[in-house]
Amino acid sequence: MEASRTVRVECFRYDPRSDSSPRYQAYEVPLVGPMSVHDCLLYIREKLDPGLAYFINCKLGFCLRCRLQVNGKPCFACMTEVGGDIKVDPPDRNRVIRDLWSEDV
Repeated sequence: MEASRTVRVECFRYDPRSDSSPRYQAYEVPLVGPMSVHDCLLYIREKLDPGLAYFINCKLGFCLRCRLQVNGKPCFACMTEVGGDIKVDPPDRNRVIRDLWSEDV
């Protein structure tokens, strides 16, 4: 199946061990059918930037550990469908391990 369009996914990037401050990095992701935030992040990591860190576990909405902020609102990456450009932040910027991955609260 071919992508009908692309979306811009801006991802929070920060490694507290080596970066002086956080930044955002933008990626163009082709939308192929219905895609979740998790699907977009997986595309980025597999095709564009293998260094992007985020938490993946069940991918089915059972574990609820894929919490993120998308366009300023809390969500679960595996259950949130992408319909347009998005800005993705970790659930808690004060507890960032790296990029979109935060310590459990």
